[in-house]
This record gives sequence, C-alpha cells and structure tokens, in this order.
Amino acid sequence: MIDRDDLLRRTDLAALLDELSPAPATRLGSSARWRCIDAGHDDQHPSITMFVDRRGVQRWKCWSGGHGGTAIDALLVARGGTIADALVELEHRAGSAPEISRSRPLPRQTPTPVETRAEPDAALLDYVAACERILWHPAGRKVLDYLVTERGLAPDALKANHVGADPGPSVLRRAAGLPRGGAAAVLPALDLDGKVRYAQARYLEPVDGRPKYDNPAGRLAANPRLGWVHPATLSDRRHLVVCEGAFDALTVAGTGTPAVAVLGATYVDERVARDVVRGAAGRQVMLAFDGDPAGRIAGATLAVSLTSAGCPNGVLPLPDGCDVNTMLRRDCNWITRQLEPTPTRHGVGQHDLARTLR
Repeated sequence: MIDRDDLLRRTDLAALLDELSPAPATRLGSSARWRCIDAGHDDQHPSITMFVDRRGVQRWKCWSGGHGGTAIDALLVARGGTIADALVELEHRAGSAPEISRSRPLPRQTPTPVETRAEPDAALLDYVAACERILWHPAGRKVLDYLVTERGLAPDALKANHVGADPGPSVLRRAAGLPRGGAAAVLPALDLDGKVRYAQARYLEPVDGRPKYDNPAGRLAANPRLGWVHPATLSDRRHLVVCEGAFDALTVAGTGTPAVAVLGATYVDERVARDVVRGAAGRQVMLAFDGDPAGRIAGATLAVSLTSAGCPNGVLPLPDGCDVNTMLRRDCNWITRQLEPTPTRHGVGQHDLARTLR
C-alpha cells in the first residue's frame, strides 16, 4: 500500500516540472515559473507556479489555464496514463519502488502535441447543452440559486448565454476530458454569432487546494481567450464593456449592455485586442478589469493596443479589491452612471490609462 501523501512529500516537484515543461524554469526558488506542461495549452508565457498546501504537499497551478494539482496530476496532464502509473513512477523517482516494480520501469513518454481545434468537439457541446437544460430543473436549483441569489445575475442573461448547471459526475455522465470536480456553474464562451466555442466550470465548493475554475482538455476545444456575452434585451448600442471573467460580463449583460469576457488577465495580447476591435464594430470600448495589480496592468495593456488600432476606449475605474459583479450588487445603477456621456470625457482612454498605471 502506497502512502500517497508521504510519497508526494518526498517528491521534488520542481525537478519534475523541469522535466515536463517545454522550457526551463524562469527564476529560482519560490518565484520559479514554468511554461504549462499540458501540450494542448498554448502557453506563451511561463504560467505555472508552485506552493505548499497545509498538509505539507507541494502543488502546482497554471494561472492562465486554471488547472493544477500535485505531482500525480502533473504526470497525468503531461503524459497521460493512470493514477497507478503515476504512483509507480513517483516511487521510482523517490528511490523506494517495490522490487517487483523496479524490474519493469515505466517507459519515458514524450507528450504528443495536441492540434488546435478549429471547432469544439461534440462532447463539449453536448455537455454544455445538457448543463443548460439542468439549470432550469430541480437538479440545477443549487447552482441557479448561487448564480441569481448570491452573484446577482439576471435569469434572462443566463438563458441568452446558455449558462448551465453541472450537478457532478455522479449525476451527469460526461466524456473524458470534461470537468468532473463536483457541482459547478458552467459558463460557455460564445463567439460573436452566439455559438458555443468553449466552456469553463466554476465549482461551488472546490476541493481544498484545487482551483475554483476548471477547463476542458485541449483536445476538446481551443481556449478562445475571449467569450462574447449577449444581453437578452439590448438597451445600449454605443458601448462594449470588456471584463475580466464570465461573471462580470454576464453581470454587465444583465443591464442591457453588450460585454466580452477575457478569460484571464494574463491572456491580454495583440490577438485579443484585434478580436475586441473587430467585435466593437465602431462602438466605444470600456475596460472594466478587476481592481487589483494584474487587472490594472491587463487593462492598461489592452488600452494601448486599442488606441494604436484607432478604437475609442475608456476605463471604468474599480476600487481596490472590487470587480464589476461586486460593484453592481452594491449599486444596480453603477454601470449606467459610469457610461453616461460627459463633456469632459474627450481623450478618456489616455487619461484613465495613466490613472490605472499609478
């Protein structure tokens, strides 16, 4: 019988990540970062960091993809196989594998690159459609209460954007590679035409040490970095609000204003800027990233790219520690007042950009 926690404590996770990552770690010690070990994740910048949980076990997390776990999970993500395979390999690495295992060491496997999908797999689309139906039935009540009562999202915005409820794998069967960590709100990422391209699961009660958000495997869908959110009733044709995450974008859509969710502050790049310009179609873009250093840097970066592309833009300033969902739950008219035109708003993009950098 293998003592899993003891084995994980004896495993040098940093050395394992060095082997599994496509590039050496940047920096050293506690500030080390690695490129993502998932071959299906197009990780342009080192996004993996390490930490130690309260049981003394080293864990890793990919901050741009949202996935992570222990050394066991690292082997499964990078090389596939079973948990038993991973445990045996870690025993070998720790130098304490049973004699019967030492005679048959596991072969080294090279991660097979996963081709970026042009279209999402049918398994993902079926999962999103099933979860959308469940949200409005008794099995989805817990998730619906979380979305409407706790997060203040408008039911018509949930329906318009195919939001769903995953009651967990014991209730809803799903294909391999789809989230299976328990009850979750399923947040589809739509394209400009309203078609599902991707989806994230937000667990209501994430397992200790695991991320709140989960993503499908890369072989099922390519992360589009953006998810367009469509109001059920359009009342604002002059603005497009760019938010950090689906909850904020859905909150904005509930007010009748079109929104787009960037699926993580680290995803802001020239490709995201081009897609925002194309989707804005001449409307003024208002940036509403979270009130924290990562959000302000992402907003400032995107503002520069939009201005260079000739796209009018401004910033909705958020207090420290706040996001759009928080602000609108405090004051349902907050965004309406923020978007009201004022005679002093000329050049707002540059003015507010300077403020975000302070």
